[in-house]
Amino acid sequence: MSEEVRPTHTCNDTTEDILAKYRRKPSASGDSTASEAGTELKAPQLVGEVEDERLSMDPANIEASYAFIDAKRKLRMVLSTADLQHVPWAADSATHIRESQAQKENELVSFLKLQLAEAINLQDRSLIAHLHETLRCIQLFDDSGCRKLFKSLKEDYQKRSPYIAYLVRCRQGLLSTLAHLERLTERLKCDCQVCSRFLVAVCVTMFLEKREQILGSFTAEFQQLTLADEKTDLLDNFLHTLSVEMDKDPTWQAASSAQLEQAHTAVERAVISRVYTHALYPNGDGDVSRDQVLHEHMKKLSTIITPNHKDLRIPKMFHYECPWPSAQAEISAMAAYKTPRDKLQCVSRCATTIMNLLSMACERGVPAADDFVPVLVYVLIKANPPSLLSTVQYVNSFYGNRLEGEEQYWWIQFCSAIEFIKTMDYSD
Repeated sequence: MSEEVRPTHTCNDTTEDILAKYRRKPSASGDSTASEAGTELKAPQLVGEVEDERLSMDPANIEASYAFIDAKRKLRMVLSTADLQHVPWAADSATHIRESQAQKENELVSFLKLQLAEAINLQDRSLIAHLHETLRCIQLFDDSGCRKLFKSLKEDYQKRSPYIAYLVRCRQGLLSTLAHLERLTERLKCDCQVCSRFLVAVCVTMFLEKREQILGSFTAEFQQLTLADEKTDLLDNFLHTLSVEMDKDPTWQAASSAQLEQAHTAVERAVISRVYTHALYPNGDGDVSRDQVLHEHMKKLSTIITPNHKDLRIPKMFHYECPWPSAQAEISAMAAYKTPRDKLQCVSRCATTIMNLLSMACERGVPAADDFVPVLVYVLIKANPPSLLSTVQYVNSFYGNRLEGEEQYWWIQFCSAIEFIKTMDYSD
């Protein structure tokens, strides 16, 4: 019996030992946890006891402190975006300086508060935060410290002036290069347009060569007509027929709208060049003689005409640009063109040139029609382009129903100037 009891006690002891062992572990871990917590609790106390060296300032050497350098950096940041166009006390700065000296806050703080109020009004959150922080840093200094801040900023600006000048020169160089590249781009565009027009002209020549027979028939029929309205209708109908055939031609199927427009213009020029003489002088020698009479009349006027002529009385402010050679060159080129549209564009370019020259000399704004017409008369007399009367009749007959806008206005002025020249005499 005793032998059977012993194993039971041994088993109980073993169980108690195991339980006691596990009872001691939580207490040990708890002690370690408490010790660690105590260490952690002491750590913040140690960190709080360490003083931030950046907050210390030496009154004898304030410029070397971190607060001074930081305030200068932030002040430079906010001043770079400040609006200096309107400062309330700028009109009476001396009075405001005396008043600010009597107040607790200095002028810099007042200015920053003004910028802060404007930023708040504009709801600029980023600038509001910057200004608040800058104000906090500036208020750490007295008036003497603020003056040192200004002095240091000025010295930094003077040190940066060579670099700023270098940046300005670089900027100017970049702008010059950009302008040069833009000019090269315009030249390339012009070259592309020239190539495109030449290609269109070649295709138009090939297109018309296939229709040489109908071109001959049109020319013969046009020469037999005597009435201007009949000639105009025949020309318009023939050009319309060619336009319809061009749209059906395989050569022009892939052409753009701009190329088709150039092609129609080229066809018009080619067709009109075949009947130009009969279109310009429908009455033959009678029209030539009439133009010659006007030409001789203008030639005599050219010898005595001056800006102060009694029929012109061009304002004195425009005399220095006389005799307006660029405008004369534009109107003289009119005889080199054959289509009514091209002749009308010569008149428009001449009128535009005159207006540009008058605008350069006019100090009171855009020149009026009373300033333009006398100069146009003077330019026409000096340039004396041939066949003026026939040209007017030619454009009115074949292009009159298409006149509109600015072109129509310049053409009316041109015709009025010719009619006025016909009434002028040779007296000064």
